Amino acid sequence: MIVRGGRRRPVWTPFASAVLLSLLLESACATPAFDRGAYLQNAKAALESATSEARTAELAAGARLSGRATRAYADTVVTSSEKAMGPIQTSFGGVDPASRRDDALRDTVLTVLGDTEDALAQARIAVRRDDRPALDRARIELAELGQRLQDTGEALP
Repeated sequence: MIVRGGRRRPVWTPFASAVLLSLLLESACATPAFDRGAYLQNAKAALESATSEARTAELAAGARLSGRATRAYADTVVTSSEKAMGPIQTSFGGVDPASRRDDALRDTVLTVLGDTEDALAQARIAVRRDDRPALDRARIELAELGQRLQDTGEALP
């Protein structure tokens, strides 16, 4: 508090800002789903977004392997898809299942999202090394994961 002219006035300090920000971020880390329907919608949205990223990177890898894309272009596309996976996982993983009955769904979705992010990292490394056999393996894995993501999402009620 600072006293000026006989009046006490609060002062907003950088420390106070940091404390407030950390409290807000901490409270936003994990929020419960309102109900099962909301949780299912969140799972579907995460799976759809991840499907798009996996298929986009798969196409870029295929274009690179066939000579229809430069290494720089494939790197940009694959890296962008990989970076997009972090927020997708964080968004879904930060919502608690509404009930125990959805714990298995949470595990399934987080597993396939993590597998997709790993495959994207392998594709990025292969593109940057210009390692065509590794890129082809990553492309195949991304195709399989894209289908797995889609199938998982379509199996939800």
